[in-house]
Amino acid sequence: MSLRENIIKELKQKIEEDSSNIENYMNLANYYADEESYSSAIEVYEGVLKIDPNHFLALSNAGCMHYLKHSFLDAIKYFKRAKEVNPSNYISYFNLGNVYAEIDNFEAAFENYNIALQYASNKSEIYNALGTLFQDVDNFDEAIRYFNLAIEENSLNPETYVNIAVVYQKKGENNLALESLLRAWELNKNDITVLLCLANAYATVKEYIKADYFYKEVLRLDPQNYSALVCSAIVSTETCEPEEAVANLKAAIEIRPEQVNAYILLANILVEAQRYEEAMMLYKTALKLDSENPKIMLFIANTYLLMKNYDNTVKYYRKAMKLAPKDNEIKLIYLDMMNKYISNLKKENNEEYHNE
Repeated sequence: MSLRENIIKELKQKIEEDSSNIENYMNLANYYADEESYSSAIEVYEGVLKIDPNHFLALSNAGCMHYLKHSFLDAIKYFKRAKEVNPSNYISYFNLGNVYAEIDNFEAAFENYNIALQYASNKSEIYNALGTLFQDVDNFDEAIRYFNLAIEENSLNPETYVNIAVVYQKKGENNLALESLLRAWELNKNDITVLLCLANAYATVKEYIKADYFYKEVLRLDPQNYSALVCSAIVSTETCEPEEAVANLKAAIEIRPEQVNAYILLANILVEAQRYEEAMMLYKTALKLDSENPKIMLFIANTYLLMKNYDNTVKYYRKAMKLAPKDNEIKLIYLDMMNKYISNLKKENNEEYHNE
């Protein structure tokens, strides 16, 4: 029997021995919640509510489980019941705000977050949520205002600096974004989210050496971080280190063989090295994973063109056109290719005629 099974068995046994002891139920439900067994957690929280229908924590936690399951209507039901039980506890309003934000009900989310502010002693978390709410509707000035209020409440939370950096990036203010991310990094130099955001920010402004440093920091802490492997490979191609890029992309494919972008990027590098057959195998693997992707069709067509296999070139350009008939880039490439293809046929026919 595994450790997990032993823990669950022990907790269930305690409930059998004393079925009126709410603490035993809560311990089991919280254990299920921690291991992301949300349905099992809900079932046990319901057991608590049979004993005490007004148990605030069970109502709140059950609502959170439904939220994590994306059962948003059920989540709202539980959070509203919790609010009725304890109308002066900010957490119910905050949770309701989160659900309404998730289902794009801006007005209800805004209303509940503001009520939560009236009851909360530490308002940083709520200001962060309000900042994200305004960011999601592209009201960047209000988003920044709320994130700054969150910083005034708690200047030691790296998450807030990351949030405000995202808004600055959306506004095209990359220097301010970098300042915020560096502040977050100063607060926690081992936060993978901060390191990855910093690396991406430096890559955006083409400071590839700094970007490479932070990607390597992510991989030092988490060698199997897919995003860092792929992004680091892109930076390596910019800094003319194709071998490192190839190694990182191969590692990324091993970690997530179902993701197409590592296959495509690795194939692109192999095309640059004129290793067309190897590249073609990777492109076609990517195509099996995403058969309706016109860009992959285009890459395959371009590679066949470099291999001077004109029939397959035309075949895959046509497939790309069929999948994306309104894509002007594909259309222009296709027309250019067809002109070259027809010219080539004419040239070959003329040569055969003169040879005769």
